[in-house]
Amino acid sequence: MEISKKAQQMAKENSLSEEINQAYIDNVGEEYAEANNVEEAYQGQYNSDEDFVQQLLEDTGGIPKDFPAYIHIDWEWTAREIMMDYFESNGYYFRNL
Repeated sequence: MEISKKAQQMAKENSLSEEINQAYIDNVGEEYAEANNVEEAYQGQYNSDEDFVQQLLEDTGGIPKDFPAYIHIDWEWTAREIMMDYFESNGYYFRNL
């Protein structure tokens, strides 16, 4: 992945790496990318939509602590539904703002 001058500049303005800023720019376009938006939208790096959604739901309490072990979640379907509010670029996950 080639890092643009805009991503380099944004990395100086926020606490995120040039690679994360570039991944955001690749998705939203240079004209819409702002350093503070990337920081607000960034959710982390994950191997798949399913991994991201499972961690998101665990972190936000979307899965009750007393959830019975005999119930299985279809993570692929759940990820499809939740990813409507998020996007992935080069393994980095962002919330749609």
